Amino acid sequence: MHPDDLTPPATVTHTLAAGQCLSLHLRRGDRLWLAQGRLQARPPAQWLGERLWQPVAVWAEGHQDRVQDAGEWQWQALSAATLQLQRRATLGSRLWAWLVDGRARLTARWPGRPGRAPSPPGTWPR
Repeated sequence: MHPDDLTPPATVTHTLAAGQCLSLHLRRGDRLWLAQGRLQARPPAQWLGERLWQPVAVWAEGHQDRVQDAGEWQWQALSAATLQLQRRATLGSRLWAWLVDGRARLTARWPGRPGRAPSPPGTWPR
């Protein structure tokens, strides 16, 4: 089981009118889905040699993407659009869920495995 499977991601829906712009800071691993409309997407700017380069792509309805480059993403709606963002859980919450799940697996009783007998009263627990 992967730690990402333990905490449910939060989904946020953004509705844009034609011509409206949206700018969001995204983390690596966040997921995007264009439910309806068309958007012009601009991922974070990157250095290409000695020049700053920002690619531009047009997304159509049904486009899905997983964020590879963390940073400031920008969109401009070419028509009325609905963009859904599924945020990846933070590292702290994923780590905590992984630790809790690991402890539960270690303390689980397997079928056929005898349980530990309780300590007699007045003695230290085993």
